[in-house]
Amino acid sequence: MRKIPKRWRELPIKSRLEIPVKYFNIDEKTLDKIRKISDSKKRLIEAARIQFELFGDIHSYLTTWIAGYGSDVVIRNNFGSTKALLELFMKLPNTENQNFSWADIKRNIKIPKEMDENLAKETGLHIGDGNLYITNHEGNLHSYRYCISGDLTDELIFHTEYIANLMKKLYNINGTFVQRIDKNSIDSKYHSKAIVQFKNETLKLPIGSKKDIKIPNLILKNNDFMKKCISGIIDTDFNITSSLAISGKINNLFVAKEMHLIFNKNNIDHVYRLYDKYARFYIPKKGAKNILTDWKLDNPKHISKFLVFEEFKKFIPFTTTTERLALLDGKIDINELEKISEKRKINLSHPNF
Repeated sequence: MRKIPKRWRELPIKSRLEIPVKYFNIDEKTLDKIRKISDSKKRLIEAARIQFELFGDIHSYLTTWIAGYGSDVVIRNNFGSTKALLELFMKLPNTENQNFSWADIKRNIKIPKEMDENLAKETGLHIGDGNLYITNHEGNLHSYRYCISGDLTDELIFHTEYIANLMKKLYNINGTFVQRIDKNSIDSKYHSKAIVQFKNETLKLPIGSKKDIKIPNLILKNNDFMKKCISGIIDTDFNITSSLAISGKINNLFVAKEMHLIFNKNNIDHVYRLYDKYARFYIPKKGAKNILTDWKLDNPKHISKFLVFEEFKKFIPFTTTTERLALLDGKIDINELEKISEKRKINLSHPNF
């Protein structure tokens, strides 16, 4: 089915009613026949039916225009909701308390039935770099978005491969990746009402600001889930130092205190400094390596630093993930990477040099 014109709201009703013919090539005789049905409920059902037969899909606005109405309010007046009309043509999944949009249903979006290590890991990524958004539009319409933001230079592979595969496994959703070279950022965006609602209502992750975000209770009941969640936070919010320690700052005291308790519970030696609005962590090499291998980090930005040191017994600063992976793959040699590092160090120290 072709996309509905983006500026349709600015069109007069007469122009809207011409869209089924002009944009979707629906036969005018069929259109006239449907619009002559006196019972508005039956008219809307036939308008939805012709779409489903032609395109295997149903759009609420197109349904109203085929039926000869200017607004989809008529669907809610006759059926209570668009969902009730759609159910006449497609069996909806057993969503329990989950409110799937028609777009979710068409894409066969899945929602996890229980907490597991994959969901705990993805929740950690969310706590670190994720945000939920609900945007209100004209006509009582809403759009739902889950966005994970990262560093374009060092985390492109992490987003387009690891995070994308994890989201597909958990939710059966494909994301879109927005790269902003001028800001050195990458955003992984996932549009789904069901996913946003699940994260907000079941996992209790907030819409918008994350200043009060907490690790979900479903994770805090299981030590393996806790470790996976923390590894997700470290993957997104922490760094690996030249001594192969893990270092990072958390701008949320709820999460910071839980992390401190979880590190203690699992005998991870660490320095924990609590401030008014944030906390800092420092995990020496032994604990950092334990987290890398046992708790399992998945961000190539971190993993490549450990692997380079393991193979070459050197930590090479001022290098990117792509460069370190190239070294590990034998595409460049250690001397070449060290020259890149030294040149970058000079440029950073003397930007006008």
